[in-house]
Amino acid sequence: MTDFSQVNPQKNLEMVPRVLVRAVCGLLLAVLVMVAYASITDRPPVAVAPAGDVVISKSMVIKAQNSGAVRVFDTDGALIADLSVGQGGFISSIARTIKRQRILSKVSLVGPVTLTSDTLGRLKITDPSSGWSADLMSFGADNSGAFAMLLAE
Repeated sequence: MTDFSQVNPQKNLEMVPRVLVRAVCGLLLAVLVMVAYASITDRPPVAVAPAGDVVISKSMVIKAQNSGAVRVFDTDGALIADLSVGQGGFISSIARTIKRQRILSKVSLVGPVTLTSDTLGRLKITDPSSGWSADLMSFGADNSGAFAMLLAE
């Protein structure tokens, strides 16, 4: 049988060296100082997606179900797309995000969103009710392609 009663001489050594802990604390402090400086001086954001002139703009109402199925209507109520669970995954995800932003903004949960394409080929979705918007190109070609299909309809 193994005897665990003996004291391990290695146990008294530090698990994480003090130098490393101090370096991480210094790094965190430096980041905090830089963010505070940028915030106090109202420094403009530099990592912003480029914006071109709007080429196509379409207002639509997205009605998503919890299952992932989505129905998209234009503002007149005409059906643009009826997507099944397998087809509407990303659009349903964006619809849930819009719903959450509307809840946080305390505005009506129903209403149109605006999908735009610009001269640079970038797609953007905007919710005028809550002020939320997203550059759809940052979600990858397949996901932005789902919205490009809606814009082409």
